[in-house]
Amino acid sequence: MNLKISGGIELTKKHILGGMVMGTVAGTVAGIVGGLVAGITLKYTYDKYIQEQQMHKKIKSVPRKLFRRGPAPVTVRAVYPDHQTFSHNMKSPIWVEFDAPINSSTVTKDTVIVKSSVSDEPLDGFLDAGGRILMFRPHGKYPAENGKAKVSITLIGTDTGAGAITDVKGVSLDGDMDGKAGGDFEYKFNILK
Repeated sequence: MNLKISGGIELTKKHILGGMVMGTVAGTVAGIVGGLVAGITLKYTYDKYIQEQQMHKKIKSVPRKLFRRGPAPVTVRAVYPDHQTFSHNMKSPIWVEFDAPINSSTVTKDTVIVKSSVSDEPLDGFLDAGGRILMFRPHGKYPAENGKAKVSITLIGTDTGAGAITDVKGVSLDGDMDGKAGGDFEYKFNILK
């Protein structure tokens, strides 16, 4: 089968078949290139706009505490004797552990106040502080009535003129554990003879 077109050109079966194959290949390549360009455009649009908006939502949901400015205030981590333990030693020391090193020069009889439920006066005792630990040991026995008493220790974190317990950076104790420097910490435990 031969086909004559204007200008005296004669197309054979081979020419027609080759043209169809080349047209198909060219169309397929054009489709692939067009699809590739469309795919790249869609990926760029997704990355640029949709993913960016999702990232903004995630950032807004991150707690602000993570980005708090300035150093976090020191807090009390543990106290011994704990609430569940009854101390049977009428001269039992009180140990306080902090979550960061404290400035031992701020640990004084004005910033650490120990009282017994039997007396309104603060108890006199030996104070020792170093690193993350504070220890109070009474000079005598805790005042008790009928062989028992409730002992309280107050750590001053709010400076009202007599000073406050601070960490080594000078930030006051967070006694009320609200995440902000300041506030007094109070703890009570029972003593039985």
